[in-house]
Amino acid sequence: MKKDNQSKGIKYFIYTRKSTEEAERQVISIQSQKEKLLEMFGNLDIVEILEEEKSAFKPYERPVFQKMIERIKKGEAQGIIAWHPDRLSRNEIDAGTITWMIRTGEIKDLKFATYNFDNSPEGILMLQFALSNSQYYSAKLSRDTKRGLIQKAKMGWRPGIAPLGYLNDKSKPLGERTIKKDPKRFPLLRKAWDLMLTGNYTVREILNILNNEWGFRTRKTKRQGGKPLSLSGLYKIFTNPFYYGIFEFPEGSGQFWKGKHTPMITQEEFERVQILLGRKGKPRPKHREFAFTGLIRCGECGSMITAEEKDQIICSNCKHKFSYINRKICPKCETPIEKMKNPKILKYVYYHCTKKKNPNCSQR
Repeated sequence: MKKDNQSKGIKYFIYTRKSTEEAERQVISIQSQKEKLLEMFGNLDIVEILEEEKSAFKPYERPVFQKMIERIKKGEAQGIIAWHPDRLSRNEIDAGTITWMIRTGEIKDLKFATYNFDNSPEGILMLQFALSNSQYYSAKLSRDTKRGLIQKAKMGWRPGIAPLGYLNDKSKPLGERTIKKDPKRFPLLRKAWDLMLTGNYTVREILNILNNEWGFRTRKTKRQGGKPLSLSGLYKIFTNPFYYGIFEFPEGSGQFWKGKHTPMITQEEFERVQILLGRKGKPRPKHREFAFTGLIRCGECGSMITAEEKDQIICSNCKHKFSYINRKICPKCETPIEKMKNPKILKYVYYHCTKKKNPNCSQR
């Protein structure tokens, strides 16, 4: 291998990158990139070989890339070697940084295994075309992927990795996979819900039974899992409406879908657990209709009768009755709801006079 005149006096970084996003699953591994780049450009003055496993779809999310740019600006190197331009950027900001540094002379040369770059006005223009094509491909793929995920949610299947107690059915083609019960973990987690529903156990006590007595272990993956469930993990299970049959997608959107998976618990059981935890859980759509409202009037003042749903709890410590909505402790003795032993939960409809015709009506 001979050095071309353009490479004389130039120091290079070799930058290799691969992420798990759909657009890059066919890209060769980092190790293969390194071997091929060293085979092609090993005779050049290489300062360091850099590796990164991050997506380039969004800017400022690749620390190795950002550090490389900073080091080039400090004069440690003047060139970059990579597999293809899309290894350097899939977004407009990073692409603009690269091309601007070429124009200003901070980057004097780029070398690729699968693309030929010429540091000239025409060469920079062609590089911009290559980078723009990568950006377009990533943006289009992202849009199409989101559309497909929403369609999957409409069909009743939660996109992504199934929560603990369930498995993604990989026997079906990608995009058509459903969610099935995990025969090993589903029954153990159902028993954990049963313990919580008694009101006699704290979450930490249930966690100890689940991990140490029943031998529960998280689902094993390539990089993690196969370990006892964490306390935060159990809280996440106890506050996830997926377990009674609905799920939110996209996460944080407030948009809920009815799932086709087999529920682990009922909605009533889920809501009782939220009360015992002293929280409202994740927001869920509610539509209340009360019988007889608009049909009956107060016998004393003639005003219409209205109704409201009461959600109350009787403290197992001091026997004080109070509304548990937006409360985590008893207002009288300050015992946390989560630590009450089998408190009595009251849920009923209360009919009363609106008092619109007579504010002093004695009917409550």
